[in-house]
Amino acid sequence: MLLHSELLDEVNLKILDILSRDASRPFVDIAKELEISDATVHIRVKRLQAAGILRKFTITTDNALLGYDHLAFIGINISKGSGDEVLVKLSQLDEILELHEMYGQFDLLVKIRARNLEEMRDIIANKISSIPQITEAQLMTVLKTIKEEHMISLKRDIVDAAGPAAT
Repeated sequence: MLLHSELLDEVNLKILDILSRDASRPFVDIAKELEISDATVHIRVKRLQAAGILRKFTITTDNALLGYDHLAFIGINISKGSGDEVLVKLSQLDEILELHEMYGQFDLLVKIRARNLEEMRDIIANKISSIPQITEAQLMTVLKTIKEEHMISLKRDIVDAAGPAAT
Protein backbone atom coordinates (compact mmCIF):
# COMPACT_ATOMS: atom_id res chain seq x y z
CA MET A 1 0.00 0.00 0.00
CA LEU A 2 1.25 3.48 -0.87
CA LEU A 3 1.91 5.99 1.88
CA HIS A 4 -0.08 9.24 1.74
CA SER A 5 3.10 11.20 0.98
CA GLU A 6 3.77 8.93 -2.01
CA LEU A 7 0.25 9.59 -3.30
CA LEU A 8 0.69 13.35 -3.14
CA ASP A 9 2.88 13.76 -6.19
CA GLU A 10 2.52 16.68 -8.60
CA VAL A 11 -0.03 14.96 -10.86
CA ASN A 12 -2.31 13.87 -8.01
CA LEU A 13 -2.14 17.33 -6.44
CA LYS A 14 -3.15 18.85 -9.79
CA ILE A 15 -6.05 16.38 -10.09
CA LEU A 16 -7.22 17.28 -6.57
CA ASP A 17 -6.90 20.98 -7.32
CA ILE A 18 -9.01 20.67 -10.48
CA LEU A 19 -11.67 18.55 -8.75
CA SER A 20 -11.81 20.95 -5.79
CA ARG A 21 -12.88 23.71 -8.17
CA ASP A 22 -15.37 21.52 -10.09
CA ALA A 23 -16.12 18.00 -8.85
CA SER A 24 -18.23 17.32 -11.96
CA ARG A 25 -15.31 17.86 -14.34
CA PRO A 26 -15.00 14.79 -16.61
CA PHE A 27 -11.83 12.74 -16.26
CA VAL A 28 -11.29 13.13 -20.02
CA ASP A 29 -11.09 16.93 -19.63
CA ILE A 30 -8.71 16.60 -16.68
CA ALA A 31 -6.54 14.22 -18.67
CA LYS A 32 -6.34 16.63 -21.61
CA GLU A 33 -5.39 19.53 -19.34
CA LEU A 34 -2.66 17.49 -17.62
CA GLU A 35 -1.59 15.76 -20.85
CA ILE A 36 -2.09 12.25 -19.46
CA SER A 37 -4.58 9.50 -20.33
CA ASP A 38 -8.08 9.47 -18.89
CA ALA A 39 -7.37 5.94 -17.61
CA THR A 40 -4.47 7.37 -15.60
CA VAL A 41 -6.76 10.01 -14.08
CA HIS A 42 -9.33 7.32 -13.24
CA ILE A 43 -6.73 5.06 -11.58
CA ARG A 44 -5.21 7.94 -9.62
CA VAL A 45 -8.61 9.14 -8.38
CA LYS A 46 -9.49 5.59 -7.26
CA ARG A 47 -6.18 5.37 -5.33
CA LEU A 48 -6.82 8.76 -3.70
CA GLN A 49 -10.28 7.53 -2.67
CA ALA A 50 -8.93 4.22 -1.35
CA ALA A 51 -6.35 6.08 0.75
CA GLY A 52 -9.06 8.33 2.19
CA ILE A 53 -7.47 11.50 0.81
CA LEU A 54 -10.39 12.10 -1.55
CA ARG A 55 -13.46 11.40 0.55
CA LYS A 56 -16.34 12.39 -1.72
CA PHE A 57 -17.41 14.35 -4.75
CA THR A 58 -19.85 17.07 -3.79
CA ILE A 59 -21.52 20.30 -4.83
CA THR A 60 -21.41 23.81 -3.46
CA THR A 61 -24.63 25.75 -3.25
CA ASP A 62 -25.49 29.39 -2.73
CA ASN A 63 -27.14 29.15 0.69
CA ALA A 64 -28.70 32.62 0.42
CA LEU A 65 -30.46 31.67 -2.82
CA LEU A 66 -31.75 28.54 -1.07
CA GLY A 67 -33.17 30.73 1.67
CA TYR A 68 -30.55 29.95 4.33
CA ASP A 69 -28.90 33.34 4.60
CA HIS A 70 -28.49 33.51 8.40
CA LEU A 71 -25.09 32.16 9.40
CA ALA A 72 -23.71 32.00 12.92
CA PHE A 73 -21.04 30.41 15.02
CA ILE A 74 -21.70 29.31 18.57
CA GLY A 75 -18.98 29.00 21.17
CA ILE A 76 -20.00 26.26 23.60
CA ASN A 77 -18.66 25.19 26.98
CA ILE A 78 -19.62 21.81 28.42
CA SER A 79 -19.45 20.12 31.78
CA LYS A 80 -16.24 18.22 32.48
CA GLY A 81 -16.16 14.66 31.20
CA SER A 82 -19.19 15.04 28.92
CA GLY A 83 -17.36 15.71 25.65
CA ASP A 84 -18.08 12.49 23.79
CA GLU A 85 -21.76 12.48 24.73
CA VAL A 86 -22.27 16.13 23.72
CA LEU A 87 -20.37 15.64 20.44
CA VAL A 88 -22.64 12.73 19.51
CA LYS A 89 -25.79 14.72 20.29
CA LEU A 90 -24.63 17.82 18.40
CA SER A 91 -23.46 15.75 15.42
CA GLN A 92 -27.00 14.46 15.00
CA LEU A 93 -28.46 17.94 14.46
CA ASP A 94 -28.92 18.65 10.74
CA GLU A 95 -28.63 22.41 11.24
CA ILE A 96 -25.04 22.07 12.45
CA LEU A 97 -22.69 22.39 9.48
CA GLU A 98 -19.41 22.19 11.37
CA LEU A 99 -18.46 21.03 14.84
CA HIS A 100 -14.97 21.63 16.20
CA GLU A 101 -13.40 20.70 19.52
CA MET A 102 -11.39 23.68 20.73
CA TYR A 103 -8.78 24.65 23.26
CA GLY A 104 -9.24 28.14 24.65
CA GLN A 105 -12.26 30.24 25.54
CA PHE A 106 -14.72 27.59 24.32
CA ASP A 107 -14.74 23.80 24.40
CA LEU A 108 -16.60 23.58 21.08
CA LEU A 109 -17.21 25.80 18.09
CA VAL A 110 -20.33 25.14 16.04
CA LYS A 111 -21.36 26.59 12.67
CA ILE A 112 -25.08 26.77 11.89
CA ARG A 113 -27.31 28.13 9.13
CA ALA A 114 -30.94 29.12 9.34
CA ARG A 115 -33.63 30.72 7.16
CA ASN A 116 -34.31 33.54 9.60
CA LEU A 117 -33.69 34.72 13.15
CA GLU A 118 -36.71 32.86 14.48
CA GLU A 119 -35.39 29.58 13.12
CA MET A 120 -31.90 30.36 14.48
CA ARG A 121 -33.41 31.05 17.90
CA ASP A 122 -35.25 27.71 17.73
CA ILE A 123 -32.05 25.83 16.88
CA ILE A 124 -30.20 27.41 19.79
CA ALA A 125 -32.97 27.44 22.42
CA ASN A 126 -34.73 24.18 21.68
CA LYS A 127 -32.02 21.97 20.23
CA ILE A 128 -28.54 23.04 21.30
CA SER A 129 -29.33 24.55 24.71
CA SER A 130 -31.57 21.62 25.60
CA ILE A 131 -28.49 19.41 25.94
CA PRO A 132 -28.02 19.41 29.73
CA GLN A 133 -24.21 19.09 29.63
CA ILE A 134 -23.91 22.45 27.86
CA THR A 135 -23.00 25.03 30.49
CA GLU A 136 -22.61 28.06 28.20
CA ALA A 137 -23.40 28.97 24.60
CA GLN A 138 -22.35 32.26 23.02
CA LEU A 139 -23.82 33.20 19.64
CA MET A 140 -21.66 35.02 17.11
CA THR A 141 -23.79 36.12 14.17
CA VAL A 142 -22.10 36.57 10.80
CA LEU A 143 -22.93 39.92 9.22
CA LYS A 144 -21.16 39.32 5.90
CA THR A 145 -19.03 36.50 4.51
CA ILE A 146 -16.04 37.72 2.53
CA LYS A 147 -14.40 34.36 1.86
CA GLU A 148 -15.60 30.83 2.52
CA GLU A 149 -13.62 27.94 1.08
CA HIS A 150 -14.22 24.27 1.64
CA MET A 151 -10.75 23.08 0.71
CA ILE A 152 -7.28 24.50 1.14
CA SER A 153 -5.59 25.63 -2.08
CA LEU A 154 -3.04 23.08 -3.29
CA LYS A 155 -1.16 25.47 -5.60
CA ARG A 156 1.82 25.79 -3.23
CA ASP A 157 1.98 21.99 -2.81
CA ILE A 158 1.92 21.51 -6.58
CA VAL A 159 4.91 23.83 -6.97
CA ASP A 160 6.73 22.02 -4.12
CA ALA A 161 6.00 18.60 -5.65
CA ALA A 162 7.26 19.76 -9.03
CA GLY A 163 10.68 20.43 -7.51
CA PRO A 164 13.31 23.05 -8.27
CA ALA A 165 13.14 22.57 -12.06
CA ALA A 166 9.58 23.91 -12.16
CA THR A 167 10.41 27.24 -10.51
